[in-house]
Amino acid sequence: MTRPEKPSTERRFPAGDLEAFVARALTALGLPASDAEQVARLMILADLRGADGHGIFRLPQYVRRIRASGLNVRPNIRVVQETEAMALVDGDDGMGHLVMRFAVQVAMDKAKHAGVSWVGVRQSNHAGPAALYAM
Repeated sequence: MTRPEKPSTERRFPAGDLEAFVARALTALGLPASDAEQVARLMILADLRGADGHGIFRLPQYVRRIRASGLNVRPNIRVVQETEAMALVDGDDGMGHLVMRFAVQVAMDKAKHAGVSWVGVRQSNHAGPAALYAM
């Protein structure tokens, strides 16, 4: 005798709807709209790539951290030390996704001129899976 299947409680939503939801939530918490959209895009892309622990799953944690002033919603992300091929980026406690995108851009710019680069980051937060920034 086979057991009857339990009805599924799983719900599926279009990725675009989830991205818009995350962006609205982050904007409501004080992130500038363009920053919220970037973070939302990367979070949902993490889910779509199978890194479920780095996607929308993290939204409640981010909300709690922002409400507790553990994340700076309007950071001054900047290079604080650099050489021709290296840099240190200070994320000013901003969303890691934004800090990482900034750092990657610095690394790419330096590599164009020096042939190689290395960029470190301090004062940042969770940025999702690193693979997102190599694509």
